[in-house]
Amino acid sequence: MPIYEYACARCAKSFETLIIRRSDEAEVACPACGGREVSRQMSRPAAARTGSDGGGAPARGCGPVG
Repeated sequence: MPIYEYACARCAKSFETLIIRRSDEAEVACPACGGREVSRQMSRPAAARTGSDGGGAPARGCGPVG
């Protein structure tokens, strides 16, 4: 179930919404003004982080014990 980012043509606000079925996309409305003239935006990908310091060290707690 992807979360998509949209921009409203009426008020220019950006917002995110969860789309469960492709048919749900026709019902997307701006939460700020209620406008239905919205366009899906290209979202920035989330940066993959490992370890508690965000560096390249592997995360602890995974893997065999002992």
